[in-house]
Amino acid sequence: MVPTSRFLRSPLRAATSLLVLAAFACALPGTKPVEPTATAQVPTEPPAEASPTSPVVHILAPAEFNGLDRFISDTVCEVTGAQGRAPGGDQLALNRYERPFQASTMQYLPFLDIQRAELKHQAPWFYISLWLIAPAAQRGAFEPLYGVEFDTDMDGRGDFLVWGSAPASGEWTTDGVQVWHDADKDVGAANPLAPDAPAASSGFETQLFEAGRGADPDSAWIRLGAGGAGDIQLAVKESLLGAPPTFMWNAWSDAGLKQPAWFDYNDHFTSAQAGSPLVEMKDLYPIKAIFALDNTCREAFGFTPSGSEPGVCQQARPPATGCMVCLLSAPICRCVSPCPPRAFPGTPCSP
Repeated sequence: MVPTSRFLRSPLRAATSLLVLAAFACALPGTKPVEPTATAQVPTEPPAEASPTSPVVHILAPAEFNGLDRFISDTVCEVTGAQGRAPGGDQLALNRYERPFQASTMQYLPFLDIQRAELKHQAPWFYISLWLIAPAAQRGAFEPLYGVEFDTDMDGRGDFLVWGSAPASGEWTTDGVQVWHDADKDVGAANPLAPDAPAASSGFETQLFEAGRGADPDSAWIRLGAGGAGDIQLAVKESLLGAPPTFMWNAWSDAGLKQPAWFDYNDHFTSAQAGSPLVEMKDLYPIKAIFALDNTCREAFGFTPSGSEPGVCQQARPPATGCMVCLLSAPICRCVSPCPPRAFPGTPCSP
C-alpha cells in the first residue's frame, strides 16, 4: 500500500490516478455515462436579410389609354395668385382646400394648382390625370406629392390614398409612389370631412405599398402625362381597391404637410391655426398651418350621384334615368331603366 503522505507529496500523480479510476468507473456495467458539458459557442453574425434596395420585379405595367369616364373641374388661382390670394374654392368646413401658396408669405405655387382631374377605367386599371397650372418641373426645391383619394364605401371617409412624387419622365414608374389604407376606419374622425379639431384619429395609418414594395409590386404607378407638360398621370390597379363597382374619388397635390396619418387635415387644426387664402376672411388670412396644397371636390364612379353624397362636386350632370343594380355574388353592376323595385344599392344612374 502506498502511504497517504505520498499522495500528499505528489499531487500530480494523485490527480492522474483519480482520472484513471473515473475512466474505469464509466465503463462498469450499470453505471450511467456522464453527459458531456456544453461548450461555449462563438457568436456568429445572423443570416443576412434580403436587401431593401434589391430590384423590384414587375409583372404587369399600365398601358396607354384614351378618353375619360369622369372629370372634375377645380377652382384655380392663375389670375389671383400673384396677388397672394385665392378667388374662392377654399372651405375648411368641408375639407376643401385651394391653397397652392407658401405659408404666411402667400407665394403662389402654380405647380400645385389643380385645374382639372380626370378618371378613366380601362381594366385592370384606373387611370387618373391631373392637369396643373404649371408643370411639376417648376417645383424648384419643393417636393410635392400628387395623387388621388378613394372613398370606396361612399361614407365620406377616404379608404385609400395613392400619391407619388413628381416623376422624371413620361415612362410609367413605381418610384416614389405610396399607397395608404385606413384599416381602422377613422379618417375624418367623428364627422367625416367636417372639422373635429383637436381630434385623435390615426387617418391613413397602414402603408400598403411604397416604390414597388408591397403585396403586389404593380399596384400603383406614376408618370408625366403625354398630353401636356403640366399633366401628372397615375395608374391604380382595381384589385388594390378591392375592385369596387362604385366609389367616390378626388385629386390632391401636397407639398406642405404630406401626412397621411393626419387625414382629414381639418381634424387637426382649428380655423385660426389653419389660416385662410381668402383676403375677405380678415381674421384668418393668410394661410398658416395648412399650406402648399390643393384638392378637389369628390366625383362619383359607376353611378350618377344624387348630390347628397359627402364631398360630392356640385356640377351639371345628365338626369338620372335608372338605378344601379349589382349582383350580390360579384362586384358587377349595371344601370337598369326604368328603376326596378328593390334595386341594390339603388343609386340613381344614367345608362
